[in-house]
Amino acid sequence: MRLDFSQLPLKNRAFSEKPMAFIDQEPKNFLAAIIDLVAIETGNRIAREHWQQKQLQNLLQHAAQRSEFWRKRIGTRKINDISLLDLPILTRGEVAKQVATEGSLLPSGGAISVEKHATSGSSGRPVQFFVSEMNSHYNTVRTIAQYFMEGRDLTLNRTRLQGKQSNKNGFTVKKTESWLGPLGSFIRSGINKHIEYFHPDINLLRKELECDSIGYLIAPPRMVEMMLQYIDAAVMKRAGMVMWIPLSEPVDPKLRETFASLNIPVCANYSSEEVGMIGSECERFPGNYHVVTSNVIIEVSRDDPIDLGDKPLGRVLVTHLHSYATPFIRYDIGDAASLADRCSCGHDGPTVSDVYGRSKALLKHPDGRVSAFYIRDYRLRNVTNFDEYRIRQIDVKTIVVEIGGRQSLTSDEIAAFINLIKRVAGGDFEVRVEPVSKIEWGHSIKRLGFHSEVL
Repeated sequence: MRLDFSQLPLKNRAFSEKPMAFIDQEPKNFLAAIIDLVAIETGNRIAREHWQQKQLQNLLQHAAQRSEFWRKRIGTRKINDISLLDLPILTRGEVAKQVATEGSLLPSGGAISVEKHATSGSSGRPVQFFVSEMNSHYNTVRTIAQYFMEGRDLTLNRTRLQGKQSNKNGFTVKKTESWLGPLGSFIRSGINKHIEYFHPDINLLRKELECDSIGYLIAPPRMVEMMLQYIDAAVMKRAGMVMWIPLSEPVDPKLRETFASLNIPVCANYSSEEVGMIGSECERFPGNYHVVTSNVIIEVSRDDPIDLGDKPLGRVLVTHLHSYATPFIRYDIGDAASLADRCSCGHDGPTVSDVYGRSKALLKHPDGRVSAFYIRDYRLRNVTNFDEYRIRQIDVKTIVVEIGGRQSLTSDEIAAFINLIKRVAGGDFEVRVEPVSKIEWGHSIKRLGFHSEVL
């Protein structure tokens, strides 16, 4: 191994101007943290797994000392003798109970600050929990560490599209000089552009995207699909887009093909509000996610198997090694997936694939079968104009389609929606189409296009 910073775009005044110093403390600490994470995730596997086991023991010891809830789950066994399989699976309801009765297991006003957080509510009522300052710092470091591990060009811009109620033109724009956080004084990067949108004027949005080179586009698939109905992907390529990092929802394979034909890779992350980053998508084998072993231990339980065609899937259980405020140990995150000991690319670490949100991407049929459900935005919009939509499986026989921004629909439009859903879902379901002036999203922040209330 050769350690060489000649390819790193250091600033002309990157190094410290103080006496007897090399790099100023803040960027030095941040760079050291990146090196820590890269060493754990790409280094000696035996050393990594030993570190994980010790971190698990530390977390269990902390939980047993501060929580009656966790003392009951852990029992009287010595912490060093406990393996994950000795512990029960943790449900969302149990997390809510622990938080409601005991609060944070890190004291407020302590050396590490704590704040309350919550899930998006995309799979039901949001789960409230506590996170520490360390969790926020880790998430920032780990996000940027991915760019180092893949050798991405740090001088490119980063453009984030995020759905949110906005003002005139349907979107607002915020720019900062760097997206590297504390490394911004040490390493030269592109600008960071954050666009918040709600029913944007696509022509104005296109002009905004062309104002600055896009670079790395971070955006949900539904938004990208909607833009591609008005903006050719080649236009985004000419506007400087070099990679798409999708969020929140699965990416349709045809959409991947569209960008691959322009030599624009699609590199997703697998993450959750509760624990942060779970996996990073393999550069060579899309759909395979290298587990972020500096953050989590992953299990896939087959106690309640889901067979998706010829793919045997199981419940994803996540142990968050840094969850000291609200412990997540063997937490059923609500997804189904497969788990391998290593990746086909040669990565020597656990890899998850065929990841499906049980309530966000799967349908349960009356005969007990489970199938994937994904419908592209443009296929719905080909039927008629509307503001937004939501598709829900409310029982094993019924799918409800809500069409927002419409007081009524013609009989032909209703029939077209029903035929479309049945072509995708199969003929096992009754499909109801309901025009509504506004969809009541409730607690949901992500506003998923499909949600099953059965799985």
